[in-house]
Amino acid sequence: MKYWDRKEKLFKYINGVRQFFPLANEQLEIIARLIDKFNPNINSFLDLGCGDGFLGHFIHKLYPASQGVFVDISEEMIKKAQIKDMGHNSEYIVQDFGKHEWFKSISKLKKFDLIISGYSIHHIENNEKQRLYKDIFELLNPNGLFLNLEHVSSPTRILEETFNELFLDNMYDYQKYIGEEKTKEEIKEIYHDPKHKALNKLELVEEQCKWLKKIGFSNVDCYMKIFELALFGGTKTR
Repeated sequence: MKYWDRKEKLFKYINGVRQFFPLANEQLEIIARLIDKFNPNINSFLDLGCGDGFLGHFIHKLYPASQGVFVDISEEMIKKAQIKDMGHNSEYIVQDFGKHEWFKSISKLKKFDLIISGYSIHHIENNEKQRLYKDIFELLNPNGLFLNLEHVSSPTRILEETFNELFLDNMYDYQKYIGEEKTKEEIKEIYHDPKHKALNKLELVEEQCKWLKKIGFSNVDCYMKIFELALFGGTKTR
């Protein structure tokens, strides 16, 4: 089934989901387009750092016959992802991809036509990111696709401020939409919580694309960017 045949189903699925992310619908539309262009026959995929399984179950909506593997460091998140499973018989694994041991447990299973990750890899240090990208390359089938929807760093302070303002405005509008009575100051305090910020190990998307090219990925690019939110990746052509 081609992308345009799936588009109506796609937008019914994402309507109202993650709406406080700027251009949330458009991010998923670009993901669907890229998969359809580079590898439209997705039989297996890996959702890396899956959280509640949002992206992986989105892939299942597009490719119902595909077999998914969901990996996350949090057992609680894995349980939430399992609840959303609609009879796809996916595999759910608690693993820390920040440690190389994760690769051994996953590589025993299979290789994948698609590896996708959403707002997760930025929690590990740069040397671990580079090692992880090498692991991902090894886990892909020929013509496999890696897509990383990620939080990246801003090249300048003023662009960082612009992103923060945009994201806070979206969070505030979403809270009003769902009927939450939080002021902008309350939301700003939550957003700028130092404990939360300390978890972010951000890097420029341009630098990360250089790493992917060096590893051997083809068609490497930043496919979409909204200040600090970037969709980037590449394909394995050998």
